[in-house]
Amino acid sequence: MWIYVAISIFLWLLLKWYRNKEIIGNYGNRYIVITGCDSGFGYSLTKKLDELGFNVFAGCLTGEGLAKLKEETSSKVKPVMLDVLKTDSIERAFEFVQLNLPQNTGIWGVVNNAGIAGPVVPIEWLSKTDYENVFEVNTLGMVETTRIFLPLVLKTKGRVVNITSVAGRVAVLYGPYAVSKHAAEGYSDALRRELYKRGVSVHIIEPGCFQTRITDPDVTCNTIDVYYDKLQKNIQDYFGPGFLKQYKKSVKKGLTTGACSNIDHVINAYVHALTAKFPKHRYLVGWDAGLLVHILGRLPELIADYIFAFNIPIPDSEKTNLG
Repeated sequence: MWIYVAISIFLWLLLKWYRNKEIIGNYGNRYIVITGCDSGFGYSLTKKLDELGFNVFAGCLTGEGLAKLKEETSSKVKPVMLDVLKTDSIERAFEFVQLNLPQNTGIWGVVNNAGIAGPVVPIEWLSKTDYENVFEVNTLGMVETTRIFLPLVLKTKGRVVNITSVAGRVAVLYGPYAVSKHAAEGYSDALRRELYKRGVSVHIIEPGCFQTRITDPDVTCNTIDVYYDKLQKNIQDYFGPGFLKQYKKSVKKGLTTGACSNIDHVINAYVHALTAKFPKHRYLVGWDAGLLVHILGRLPELIADYIFAFNIPIPDSEKTNLG
């Protein structure tokens, strides 16, 4: 009996491996739109797709990012100014894409890559506006970009690829970021099911912590100082300088020792989602992402909360009260 079980498992794994290797081909006649290409994942993905022969419309927030891509990529890459916070900017980018597409051609993929980390500070320091700022980029920017470009994706029965985060599956810390990424996960799931019968597939990239501009530990710690300095005096006194020092130390340690330097893992997931005949619905990327979702995320909350909260300091005034 066990020999049949082993053979069945082997054949299933072999089939899975084979399906994973099958690609669509014909890259030279396919067009991709990517947001957030000034740096990080979007910048590297643009260069990778250019090497593979795709035609890429690379959305950039700044003139510097646009000029850099023009200089470093082939004529098959067309950088375009695109601010996902502004509907009129997305619409202008859409018009640019339409003007530069061959007649009766759609786009194979929309990659919603643009995102920000937002303030990495205690939730008690944050206002509604802090959440809105992060939500508008990480979630609503994705929603609006997809809405505007979807008619071109439907033409080719193509793909929408959305970056969320492992924080969209397991909320570790940092309220606004986790909230925005959970919302992006929900939107992506709803979109995938709605488009299922219409031939457009939706795929989610869920990275762990990688070394990019938005995870720079020095920038992050400077932001913590800025938020602390803006607090009312009584709240500053409540948390105290000891808390501030320990909190920054914990954040810096997490971003320094926990962040992976090889962003190719994320780029490869993006590429597979765009080129595989049988792409995955979700791509968990990074050892920490797998650990959080498959192990820590399955623990009882009582245990998981203790683990996640282990390195979070308590306010100085509460230490005093504890004696």
